[in-house]
Amino acid sequence: MKKLIVFVICVLVCATGFTQEKNNRSKPVGGTLPNLQNCLHTAQQNLRLFTEGQPNDVNSIVKEIELYIDSMPKNKTTADLLLSKNFAPLRHFFLTTTNKTSVAAEFLYTVAPYNFCMYNDTAMALYIWAVKDGDPYNLSKMTDKRIVKLALTNCLLPSLAALDEFKDGELKYVALSVYYGCKDSREGAPKVAAVPYCLTLVARLSDIQQYAAGLITDKGLLANAEVYLADETDMRRLNVE
Repeated sequence: MKKLIVFVICVLVCATGFTQEKNNRSKPVGGTLPNLQNCLHTAQQNLRLFTEGQPNDVNSIVKEIELYIDSMPKNKTTADLLLSKNFAPLRHFFLTTTNKTSVAAEFLYTVAPYNFCMYNDTAMALYIWAVKDGDPYNLSKMTDKRIVKLALTNCLLPSLAALDEFKDGELKYVALSVYYGCKDSREGAPKVAAVPYCLTLVARLSDIQQYAAGLITDKGLLANAEVYLADETDMRRLNVE
């Protein structure tokens, strides 16, 4: 009888330990998500990459993410769990975004071209930056406002179509940034190859997916979105119509 009691106790202890280990594996261990505004400023600080950095091709991005996922510890951070859940649609974005627009072809970044963060400390968001616009725009032929509109309509908005596999679950907002450059051949202008800018759209994931599906227009999307433009010294919110 004593042997039976001892056996039952051992089974219960082992089962409890297994359950606790299982629970520990499924729970995040810290790793507070950063604020989206802080991430926007990080992208602004990387503006020099447009003229000085080496572009990354899409296959290297996907490979780096896969290697990171394979090396994750059992006790994952909140960001790690979100990456694991959203790897397939994130991979889809990077592999297809260059096919959604004739402008974007490469990506500029130092550590990683994406980040999971918090929007206004209330909702989870995915921030993807590093999309590189094509050849620099010429300020001697068009205004600043016209260039912003071209970068928006030729590169940023078409790239949203590659977000079509994300689901409206934990992620409520998506922010997307594109880097573009302006050259100025006018008399008295600085003699530089290009002045870099970062154009960012922040919108609800549900609105982006409706836009990508053709259910709302770009005006409908922009009416509820935030658009920011940053140069090397400042970042401001734009009124885009």
